[in-house]
Amino acid sequence: MSTIKIPNLNDREAAILTSVIEEYIASGTPVSSGYLKKHCGMNVSPATIRNGMVSLEKKGFLMQLHTSGGRIPSDVGYRFYVNAKPKFRSLDDPFSESVEKELLTVANNVDELLDSTALMLAKVSHMFGVVLISGYHKSILTDIELVSLHGNRIMLVLGLDSGLIKSIVLNLDLNIQPKLINKITLILKERLIGCSLKEIQSTIGMRLNGTEMYSHELVQVLIDDCLNYFHIDNNKRIYTSPSDVLLDQPEFQNLANFQRLLPALDKSYLNQHFKDNFSDKSERTLIGIENEDELLNDCSIITTQFDSGLIQGTIGVLGPKRIPYMSVQSIIDKFAEIIQSAL
Repeated sequence: MSTIKIPNLNDREAAILTSVIEEYIASGTPVSSGYLKKHCGMNVSPATIRNGMVSLEKKGFLMQLHTSGGRIPSDVGYRFYVNAKPKFRSLDDPFSESVEKELLTVANNVDELLDSTALMLAKVSHMFGVVLISGYHKSILTDIELVSLHGNRIMLVLGLDSGLIKSIVLNLDLNIQPKLINKITLILKERLIGCSLKEIQSTIGMRLNGTEMYSHELVQVLIDDCLNYFHIDNNKRIYTSPSDVLLDQPEFQNLANFQRLLPALDKSYLNQHFKDNFSDKSERTLIGIENEDELLNDCSIITTQFDSGLIQGTIGVLGPKRIPYMSVQSIIDKFAEIIQSAL
């Protein structure tokens, strides 16, 4: 999904635009024609560079915040850069083996792995890290337990083939003998293990019908509210890093700017935004206005997909538009490889 129209550029304009963007990404300050001539090794006159920058501004690739100042990229400029980046230099391995080793130490626990991935992604990229899993309704139930708690409460624990574990406390006004809880647990194991969550939601009543404990109130509660109990909550499917990592970016060191962004970093918001905008066929990067949300007009999101066979999802980072696109894409691609090999 790309809503930005890209005008045509000649080779010289493309070279000037690329240099401006890379210098602005590195420094965060507007770039002048004199700076390009002095520091970027462009084998043309200052006047040629200046005329090229004027042309790029007229075409909408660059903006000038002040009449006498340098220029910065527009959303159109960044989109051109991202679309053209395969033509540019390739990057070395984006981070050390120690990061991979640290993640693999928690590979046996999916929740810990994905949570650690979001945290480590932020640490390495200096941006806000996001990991979102999908296809959870296809997860196969591998174990189920009913655990008696203090105060006549019962905990339902689900183990899934993806490695995810869900637990939910049933606040029921029931006093159930332990032997009956064990009997119901055995029936649930016999009738539900091996089914997907989606199958359980649609067939649990039929699967438990005719069993010895079918009419028991606890069994009826599980049947009546199966969409809640045999379901992975949206906020359990998204893992994010702390938001304060963005305070290191000059764009968000103004607390008013940072506070305006905070609602967009809420898990419920991000869950819906990623669901609406990122899929196997979508653009992997959204820049500024492409997010189609005023909260994210000053941000870019870079993503990639992963699929381990058991679990699918999206991994990405959110940061200012002045994000180092190539290196960050390399970083998240590497993290996706680690997740796929670990799960």
